Amino acid sequence: MALSKAEIALYAYATGRVLPKGTTRKVFTKAIQVLTPVATRATPVVARGAASIAAANPAVTGIGLGLGALQTGPGQALLDAAAVRGAADRIAVQQAIDETIFRTQTQTLPQIEAGLGIPLVQKGLKRKATKYGKAIKAGIAAAKASKYDGKPGNLTNVKKTFSTVSKVASAINKGKKVSKAGIRGTIGRAVRKVLK
Repeated sequence: MALSKAEIALYAYATGRVLPKGTTRKVFTKAIQVLTPVATRATPVVARGAASIAAANPAVTGIGLGLGALQTGPGQALLDAAAVRGAADRIAVQQAIDETIFRTQTQTLPQIEAGLGIPLVQKGLKRKATKYGKAIKAGIAAAKASKYDGKPGNLTNVKKTFSTVSKVASAINKGKKVSKAGIRGTIGRAVRKVLK
């Protein structure tokens, strides 16, 4: 008598092999009787293999066991307690941040300086003007006093004038020659007085 499709599928699932074509029920029953003691003897070996895999991967095993434990009633209570504690910690941190911001905004500069022991703002300090900066200032004054860029005392294009002054001052500072005529000559004479 031939085997049903379900029996063939069961055998293939249990053994990992496909039954040869034309296998009868008698041969199939005999094969199952032979496999039952083998499966009984193999179960402890499989269990030892699972234990060694768990020992080799403790993180994965722990995650699996932890997720299983969290599905129970005590596990859910533990999750609820952790959520309450986390909310309390977040509130405490936010209060500390708010208090720090409030203190820095309400304290005056003398109070902060007294707490630090050093002055934060030094009064009466001015930046020292560089020689090049003084030369630029003299060049702009000379261009403003000349008649080349509008009426004397008035500049029509300040950006263009500043660009010309900085180019002339840079060239003189590097020791290059500058035109002696026109606006460049006027600026050059004023710049040379400063950059001697």
